[in-house]
Amino acid sequence: MPDKVKTRYYCEKCGKTMDENQFFTYKDGSKTELCKKCLTMHIDNFDPDTFLWLLEKMDVPYIPTE
Repeated sequence: MPDKVKTRYYCEKCGKTMDENQFFTYKDGSKTELCKKCLTMHIDNFDPDTFLWLLEKMDVPYIPTE
């Protein structure tokens, strides 16, 4: 039985083409423009300024107490 054909996406930052599991998925089902590695490269979990832009882009609320 043939394997399922995997969709490949292009990362605009690093210029690599990778499997879809290397990209986050928006709520509408589309994939992010940057791969997971490039998106999270400069994120510091203790500094909201480094990740608020990503939460906004992904349409995820920021709740500081959580």
